[in-house]
Amino acid sequence: MKTELINKLGQSESPYLREAASQPVHWQVFSDEAFRIARELDRPILLDIGAVWCHWCHVMDNESYTDSEVAEIINKYFVPVKVDRDQMPDVDARYQTAIGAITGTGGWPLTGFLTPDGKVFYGGTYFPKRDLQGRPGLLSLLPQIVEVYAKRKDDVIKSAEEIFQQLKEYEKRASQAGELSEQTIKLVIDDARLKFDKEFGGFGSAPKFFNATALQLLTGESLPLNDPAVNEIVQLTLDNMAKGGIYDQIGGGFHRYSVDRYWHVPHFEKMLYDNALMLKMYLRAFETIPKVSYSRIASETAEWIAGNMQSSEGAFYAHQDADVGPYDDGSYWTWTKEEIESTLTDDEAKVVELYFDIREMPNDTREFPERNVLRVAVSEADIAKNIGKSLEDVEKLAAGAKKKMFESRNKRKTPFIDKTVLADRNGLAISALVDASLVLKTRKFLQSAERAAEFILDNMVDSDGEVAHAFSGHSVLYEGLLGDQVYFGISLLDLFDVMRNDRYLDSAEKIAQVLQEEFEDKTAGGFFDRSSNSKAEGMLSTQKKPIEDSPTPSGNSCAAIFFDRLFVATENRKYFEIADKTLKAFAGSVDKLGMYSANYASALRLHFNLQRNLK
Repeated sequence: MKTELINKLGQSESPYLREAASQPVHWQVFSDEAFRIARELDRPILLDIGAVWCHWCHVMDNESYTDSEVAEIINKYFVPVKVDRDQMPDVDARYQTAIGAITGTGGWPLTGFLTPDGKVFYGGTYFPKRDLQGRPGLLSLLPQIVEVYAKRKDDVIKSAEEIFQQLKEYEKRASQAGELSEQTIKLVIDDARLKFDKEFGGFGSAPKFFNATALQLLTGESLPLNDPAVNEIVQLTLDNMAKGGIYDQIGGGFHRYSVDRYWHVPHFEKMLYDNALMLKMYLRAFETIPKVSYSRIASETAEWIAGNMQSSEGAFYAHQDADVGPYDDGSYWTWTKEEIESTLTDDEAKVVELYFDIREMPNDTREFPERNVLRVAVSEADIAKNIGKSLEDVEKLAAGAKKKMFESRNKRKTPFIDKTVLADRNGLAISALVDASLVLKTRKFLQSAERAAEFILDNMVDSDGEVAHAFSGHSVLYEGLLGDQVYFGISLLDLFDVMRNDRYLDSAEKIAQVLQEEFEDKTAGGFFDRSSNSKAEGMLSTQKKPIEDSPTPSGNSCAAIFFDRLFVATENRKYFEIADKTLKAFAGSVDKLGMYSANYASALRLHFNLQRNLK
């Protein structure tokens, strides 16, 4: 008797999966059991990878997966599997690469069609219910997939196997060994110069991401900022981001990315990792380019992390959603002209409307053309000249208006905060807050960092020292990955440097042992993203040694930094040698990544500095 499928997401600790628990699609979780069922039923797998903060994931869920007609086809002919990309980033990384190889695009929601053993034969991102503007709809696509799988199954399986083998070869080519060279650092910096947007700052065109690792490389300690070209890249980028809608002008903190090249209109979700990285960036910039605006942005961002994203137990939450509903478009974060005028006095409104360029129909957002994204359009000094008031009066009016707008916004329905604790993101936040405490000279951020570290140590680190990836409620949700070990390990060393608490150093050394025993490629050097003890369902059977920066610094570059930092803390030469072997494992291929290997270049710079001191 064949297995009867039901929707199994009701008990999930993932808010993204729980949202789908009432859908008529018979969703399964990513597991051995799901693949066993697919093989038993001889059905292709429909894979959906998304996140609770993802706008288009909500759109696709509400428009397609809640639809009975779509669900009927899926339930009859597929084994549907839903994945939270934040809780299973290793799953997401592999299927993004596979589907990207087929389509040339990636992102969320990620929609994959897999053989019963989990290998990709087709996929894409967002699919509407019906065909729309050249994009196939599920009601036409699903029957085509069913027909192809039924009539040409051998070809489908062969194609999926070819893609699988190509990806295995791609991963091997991504880590080619070589000798270390300082020329690599120059090549990365030159690539950043080449991609620099000289008009608005940042790199490339729309959509525009922060590329924090590249910016941090450019403000590295050994690179003098009297280089006019580097100075321009750093200052123009940070200045424009600080004035743009990418920054929450009244609440502090950064949204995920800009849909335009001007940093004006963002995707409104706020990620813990982005804010941690940008906090470090503005702190570093303030130390080398002491602008008051940089310390203000750093202080406000640190306040947002410690005030909005820290649980009462001490750990930091993962992210805050963009929207308050499936068809919303940042209404919480944006303002109509009428809302501003009803909130403020006439004088305050006059200043704010000039300051933020408030219009009746700005067309900033897709769904609500009357809503304004707040961005700094003119300086307070220019406003003072324009309206015939003193600069001091304008500054007081602007400050009072922002406070009233913040209080008014807090009365709105607040976008959802995912209270899942992710160890890698906590590590980044802890490190950033330690830096904030030192640079901004306030102990409260150090205390906030300590509380988070103690929570992770008490709840997410096992007796061997291995750090788990995700925690919710009272239990660990997912096994630890490379990023969890190295980001959290570095944060422990940051705390140790300030606090001299042996628990932090001892725990970091235990993590180092875990990395060597469970993650290290003992033949070629470097570290795999998953433990050797992990299960390998579907595409997880491909080995991956991450060296390319995504929004976050790559796991292997951070591993090299972690071991070099351990060498400094302990004077144990073996840690330096592990860092050396790790960097050499990628030295033959990393140049091809350009500025997307910026954190590797930063790790290389640290390593060369230590090497010079050894001689």
